[in-house]
Amino acid sequence: MAISKINSLALASVAKVNGLLKASMAKIGGLVNVLFTDNISFDFDGTNDRLEGSGTLAQAFIGGDSTAGAGSISIWVKLDAMSQNGMIFALNAEEGTDNQVILLWNNAFTRIRGNVKVAGTANTVDSGAGLENDGNWHHVAFTWEYGSKTSANNEAKIYIDGSNTATNTIGSDNWNDGTGPAVVGFGRNYSAGNTNPFNGHMNDIALFTDKLTPTEVTAIYNSGSPKDESGHSGLLAYYTMEGYTDGDTTLTDDSSNSHSLTITNSTNIDSTDTP
Repeated sequence: MAISKINSLALASVAKVNGLLKASMAKIGGLVNVLFTDNISFDFDGTNDRLEGSGTLAQAFIGGDSTAGAGSISIWVKLDAMSQNGMIFALNAEEGTDNQVILLWNNAFTRIRGNVKVAGTANTVDSGAGLENDGNWHHVAFTWEYGSKTSANNEAKIYIDGSNTATNTIGSDNWNDGTGPAVVGFGRNYSAGNTNPFNGHMNDIALFTDKLTPTEVTAIYNSGSPKDESGHSGLLAYYTMEGYTDGDTTLTDDSSNSHSLTITNSTNIDSTDTP
């Protein structure tokens, strides 16, 4: 009888400890979300506002030996009316257009389009319709991989508000510019000079050196509420924009990797309009 009581007490104690641990973890998770603020976005004017990273960031994204590569971008956007293509994100070689990874508003098809172009072959994926000037924020995740020995992994995917809207298989082509990518930019088409300016808002930009899974994309979308992604695996650079003040010429990287972006053509690009 005594042993039975001791066992019962032990089991009850373990249950209480587990219960307290779960409650504590829930509180910690809640505290993290409370501490994460989302009060600032960037409002691109549709004329010449842009952000650009250094060659160091571009090389870290795929690397100098870039016959194989994988990556993802997570970004929140609110599109204003555009009468031409509007560049959201671009990873470019120093010269030429045979090798690039771009995410843009494709005006002719009225879609957000991701394009992984390697060795001159374009591999595109499109969003659904109805996103332009609808007054709403949308989460966009664009993922890609090429050059993998497992051919099924070589694909581009685009997700809008947590849902995969298109997938395209990437063939045997690889990034054939031996120097690798040279420029990471937001808001303009670098390869064609200052063309295709983006008109609208961007917020909470995260760059990853791996291909996000559908589950990870759903978690980042978080039912339409941005959350802290600073601890996410594979994170290369993270721009919440919360530290920006008028007159700043650089945007701080909120990851631990110090890949700041240069702000060009605006001394007052911030907005309080956020998801």
